[in-house]
Amino acid sequence: VSVKVSAIVSHISMWAFAETVDTVVERLLPLYLSAAEDGTFINLDMEEYRDLDLTIAVFTRLLEDPRLVDLEAGIVLQAYLPDALAMQQQLNTWARDRVAAGGAPIRLRIVKGANMEMERVEASLRGWPQAPFKTKLETDANFKRMLRLGTRPENLQAMRLGVASHNLFDLAYGLVLAARGGENPSG
Repeated sequence: VSVKVSAIVSHISMWAFAETVDTVVERLLPLYLSAAEDGTFINLDMEEYRDLDLTIAVFTRLLEDPRLVDLEAGIVLQAYLPDALAMQQQLNTWARDRVAAGGAPIRLRIVKGANMEMERVEASLRGWPQAPFKTKLETDANFKRMLRLGTRPENLQAMRLGVASHNLFDLAYGLVLAARGGENPSG
């Protein structure tokens, strides 16, 4: 089951971040508790840059519930967001702590991102700088950095990595990195 925060709460207010996290967690908790009972896999997906911090806060708060200690749930990070690598590092640390405390590993699916045009339009309409990387080259480089980080043995012990791409080279690169413990095959 794939769920987005924006599908749970129709009006997301970043001015009331803590209250928004509380509301989303309250609405998602029954779904996660049900998944813990029947083995359903839940993936918390992301839509746009503004949802990044909120999605991670909701995900970690949900899985910190003692009733969900054994639930192996997933989250998605979009490589076209410059903040994604730092968020992956944060999730890696959190997941390693969770596993060290006896909890289940989590799953992280790395994607390049599918909402670039929406992000560009919103930034343009509001006069904001564009949140995502501006070029495919930057996104591809960040995707590969995220793959290298995710395939390090210490991270794979706490986080199952999913590599989502239409590019066969990227998929093969992820497999090679995993086999080499996150070391870059080209040196």
